This record gives sequence, structure tokens and C-alpha cells, in this order.
Amino acid sequence: MSTHPMPLFRYIAAPLAIVVGTIPAHASEHDEQIWTSMTGTTTLFDNVDATLELHGRYTDEVSRLGQVLIRPSLTLRLPRGWSATAGYVYVHTRFARTVANEEHRAWEQVAYIFKQDRATGLSISGRTRVEQRFRSDSEGVGWRLRQQLRAQLPLPRGPLRVVVWNETFVGLNTTRWDRHKGIDQVRTFIGASLPVAEGITIEPGYLNQTVFRIGPDRVNHILATNVFIRF
Repeated sequence: MSTHPMPLFRYIAAPLAIVVGTIPAHASEHDEQIWTSMTGTTTLFDNVDATLELHGRYTDEVSRLGQVLIRPSLTLRLPRGWSATAGYVYVHTRFARTVANEEHRAWEQVAYIFKQDRATGLSISGRTRVEQRFRSDSEGVGWRLRQQLRAQLPLPRGPLRVVVWNETFVGLNTTRWDRHKGIDQVRTFIGASLPVAEGITIEPGYLNQTVFRIGPDRVNHILATNVFIRF
């Protein structure tokens, strides 16, 4: 009996992709992937947090590790659920039939809460992030805006929460290594949030990533698992 995960993943991803409804009709390239991440956060001062994120993304039908991200940051917690964050990202990418490249990013972010309903537990929040992107093999600084909206709702019984979020990436300029300006990609996630121990939460689910390119667009169907640790 085969132990390859992709047949089961196809049965899970296909109906979820229909529900999410983010796949454009003209998209012609699809891939099945697995993304994993671990985020650790600790308090440095009364209102300042330090965070380190580690991401591994398995691409080309989960045949190999195609992308690695390391993202440290500092967050200033503000009144009424607001926060301001600044950080750095190292990105190593190697997709099929391409040469590996390294990208460095500086980024700034503001996060906020739109709604916090005590009666139902419904939470709607957002974040606005700006990135300055550098490539080690080419010149130019790419500026990109990322806007995320997130909603989570606890189930009537138990600690499980349903999570839905959407993030749109917008290129603000062009460079020698990235000539695409405008909407770069859209990510939509539907899954769950489950506390498994004190300070540890996991969020598994389906992530649809649609990447808009000069040629055929690319749609990635992703089984995502995110682990959050607070210590």
C-alpha cells in the first residue's frame, strides 16, 4: 500500500478549493504543496515582544523543500489591541527548473482589531505590512504592500476555533528581478486553531495561493500547519 500523502491531500484540497473560490478561470499551472511554520514569541519588556518565525515550504507536489524563510521581529504592543512591528526576513528559494536565489527583506507592520465580541467570541482583526525586498544576485529594491484580514470564531463546545483569513500582496514598483507591478498574489486560508498545551497553539488547514504572473498564473493548493509558541 502506498504511503504517499498526495492522494489523500487531493481529496481534501479539491472541495476546499471550490469553497474558497479564489481560483481564476484562466489559471493554467497548479501545484500541491505542504507549508510548515513555527513561531516563537517572548516578552522582552512590559509592552515589547521578540518573535522568531521559521518556515519550510515543500513544493513540486511535495517532492522537495522549495523555500525556507527565517523572520525575526520586534513588536510594540499598543492600547486597544493595536501593535507596531519591525523585522527582517531571509528567504532561500529554489523551484523546479530554476536557479536558487536568496532574498533579504526589511518590513514594517501595523496590526489592529476591528471587532471583539465577548458574547460569541468572534474576533476580526487585520494587519498592514510593507516590505523592502533585496536580491543578492541583482540590483534594485522592490517595495510590496501586504494586507491581511482574519476572522476566528470558537465552536460552542471545546477550545477549537474556526479560522479564516485572506492576504493580498501588491507590488508597488518594478525592479530588474521583478517586473510585476500591482496585485502579486492572493492567499486564502480556512482551518482551525487549537491550543494543545500552555502557551502552544497549532493552526492546521487549507491554504490557496494564487500567484499572478506575466505568463500563466500559478495556483498552489497547500496543506498548511502553523505552530505558535508563547514563552
